[in-house]
Amino acid sequence: MSLNLNPTPAGQGTSYSTSPAYNEAVNDAQLVRTFSFIALVGSILIFIGGAVGIGAWIGVGIAVIGLGGTRYYRVLGISVIVLSALSLFIDPLRIVASAVMAAGVLWKAMEVLGVLAGEGKGDPDWPQTRQRAMTAIVLSALAIAANLIWTILILAKLFFGK
Repeated sequence: MSLNLNPTPAGQGTSYSTSPAYNEAVNDAQLVRTFSFIALVGSILIFIGGAVGIGAWIGVGIAVIGLGGTRYYRVLGISVIVLSALSLFIDPLRIVASAVMAAGVLWKAMEVLGVLAGEGKGDPDWPQTRQRAMTAIVLSALAIAANLIWTILILAKLFFGK
């Protein structure tokens, strides 16, 4: 059994990209795909349970902080936590918290695509990383659209309904 620990001969190169920016983009693509699913489901089910829904979004914020590990994800997670906690007193902030999560994920996915446009095209992980980022963009955009629909419905009820 070989563990493939032999060094690559000098004449042969590897197709893997070792750029720190590219490696970070690969890792971020995995996170934004997961967080975009969470943002979409959360946007659709935003009004389920008062304290339960708020607790769920606080948990999402904690997960973003814990899994992300970079300053960007810490700021995003703290923003979601603070807005969710404040929604206990100001109910529409649930929508804002959900929209912030979706917009933050969308922004990071666009950054990943920007890195992929310039680096790593020969890397075997490049197509899968691009697909993850594209999936995150689509799902996050749908989450933002769901939040917009909730906002329109609330405003319509406020101004036109009883």
